[in-house]
Amino acid sequence: MQAKWGMVGWVAAVAVVLLLVTTNVRATTNSLWLYEQLFDHNHVPGRTGISMVELRHVGATMQEYFASDTEPLVVFAEINGISVSLFGPNEAAHMADVKKLFVKTFRVQVFSALVLAIAVAAAGYAQRRRALSMVGTWLSRGSIIASAFIVIIGVASVVAFRQVFLLFHYIGFPEGNFTFSTQTDYLVRIFPNGFWSDITFVIGAMTLVEAALIWTAVRVARRIWR
Repeated sequence: MQAKWGMVGWVAAVAVVLLLVTTNVRATTNSLWLYEQLFDHNHVPGRTGISMVELRHVGATMQEYFASDTEPLVVFAEINGISVSLFGPNEAAHMADVKKLFVKTFRVQVFSALVLAIAVAAAGYAQRRRALSMVGTWLSRGSIIASAFIVIIGVASVVAFRQVFLLFHYIGFPEGNFTFSTQTDYLVRIFPNGFWSDITFVIGAMTLVEAALIWTAVRVARRIWR
């Protein structure tokens, strides 16, 4: 019986990690304010000739696209007073694959939340008073694993972000339709590598802060309980 609850504990800890990361991916994906900050930080208006007002419209349109079943992605923006369709067929096809990846990510978020909730409920039903201590251990373990995972990815990204980013694309998009020109394709001009390194940093920072809060909350709760 003890071995069974040990297995449940590790599953719950992994669920905590997945829940933190996928929730932060979802939050950043849906934050138009964050898009604006990263557009500005990466000098996208100057590089593309698209005003921040138009870039805000681009970001909002893409967020609506991710939340809908509409295909293909069509985005217009004014450049030098002329309305231009920004993305060609190859870019639209890649974004369709990105949407599928987001759908899978958000399903993992929901599934990990359900797994964690079921594990906590099962512990509460079967272990009674011991359940609080068990759940605290699971949460602490999950926060430590999440922190370690983010640190590893963070170090790898600092040392070789382009290689890590490329590896992610090979894994996430095996079709290989993710190579574009910064001279002709607006997708990589509006969302340059700097945009993605910044948003990766934000997701990592959010996860580390949340993991630290969980670990601290468990420590405080245990002292109060004792």
